[in-house]
Amino acid sequence: MSRAFRIVIWLACGGLSLQAQSWDALRGLGPGDKIKVVDTSHREHKGTFTAFSERGISFEAGKGVVEIERARVDRVQIRAGSRRARNILIGAGIGLAVGVAVDQSAGRYLRNETGENGGARAVTYIAPIALFAGIGAALSPYRTIYRAR
Repeated sequence: MSRAFRIVIWLACGGLSLQAQSWDALRGLGPGDKIKVVDTSHREHKGTFTAFSERGISFEAGKGVVEIERARVDRVQIRAGSRRARNILIGAGIGLAVGVAVDQSAGRYLRNETGENGGARAVTYIAPIALFAGIGAALSPYRTIYRAR
């Protein structure tokens, strides 16, 4: 690996570091918001937000109200419904771009040499759009609002 490439990768990874957010960021949560809390043992707890204080956060899960001490909270994420739709649209856009690139390169060659039919050309667009939209749908719809230091 070249030295310049390693430096670029190192700088890019340094720019992607996650910064800790303030516990006060939880003030933006409202009762009824869907949240996911990851504790320090990396267990995920999902539920409906009820309250938070300087001591901890509480939410309603399937088995009743759960309260986790602030010292045990590693990360709090809120479910943003519009993120899933946004991720699907971004994935579909990437799939369309891939389909156009394949059609204009390999597709053009195949049409010239073998006489590709319309069904194969449609699959050239439909398959990558469906694949990348599916990947977008699989991405997490949660947004991190608190991360411990």
